[in-house]
Amino acid sequence: MATYSSYKQIINDNISSGAVGNSALAWNARPKQTQLWIFNNRGLCCNACSNFGCAEQANGCCCLWTVPTGATRVVFELWSGGGGGAGAICCNYCMFAIGGMGGNYAMKAIQTAPGCQYTVCAGGAWPCTQSHTCNASMGCVSYINGYNLSNFCVVGGCGGFMCDGDAWGLYCMDSGCANCNICGFFGSDFGIMGSGGFHMGHGGCHCSGADGNVTGAAPFIGKMDITSTTESWCNCGCFVNWPAGGGVTGSSSYCGNHAKQCAGGIGQGGSGIVRITYA
Repeated sequence: MATYSSYKQIINDNISSGAVGNSALAWNARPKQTQLWIFNNRGLCCNACSNFGCAEQANGCCCLWTVPTGATRVVFELWSGGGGGAGAICCNYCMFAIGGMGGNYAMKAIQTAPGCQYTVCAGGAWPCTQSHTCNASMGCVSYINGYNLSNFCVVGGCGGFMCDGDAWGLYCMDSGCANCNICGFFGSDFGIMGSGGFHMGHGGCHCSGADGNVTGAAPFIGKMDITSTTESWCNCGCFVNWPAGGGVTGSSSYCGNHAKQCAGGIGQGGSGIVRITYA
């Protein structure tokens, strides 16, 4: 049975174009929006500090979010964990490496209802803090499951690269449309891949005068880190690139080719982050 309250509701057809002008609206009048961020608290507290002094930097964060009263629309944004930083596997080489790629990004806008629940996970990062490997591991997936979503997730950033300490080697890892040749996001309205890492050119002896090894960054929110050296026995990436940034690699630029296996990729990728905007 119809009620008075159902008759008095206004629909779009009741409002003529231009009938409600700017002069009738208070400044900034619009439906109220609220934002909620999901992330590993350790990342926020310590972000760029040395991971020798900050435990559990690689952890992600998962929780169950319930849509509050009055909310009917929601925008989910995901950033995955960034790729780790590689280290050296050979002795007696000068060597430069490519930083880890930044985490990927995806967003999805949906209709929802109060009381609906969503499992929200901001992905972590590769936990290794003293890597002597050719390839560092990828960051972890960020995802959300729940009402009106289907396979909504974003894949972690690809790890850095240092294979056999080739001082003349690759200058970049072009992520193209995907990190590690896999699709970066699923079930989204829009997505962007994190940027790839690279290393700059050299001057003089091919192992000397290197401007730096650079990590990738996450879209919109991240930053690029750089390890810069001119001539040193070894230089290790020792900081966490949070949020969702690529890990810093090790390098050794001693011109006489006497570098030992100390160029560890100590830079973890930054853990992922999730933003929820609802109204």
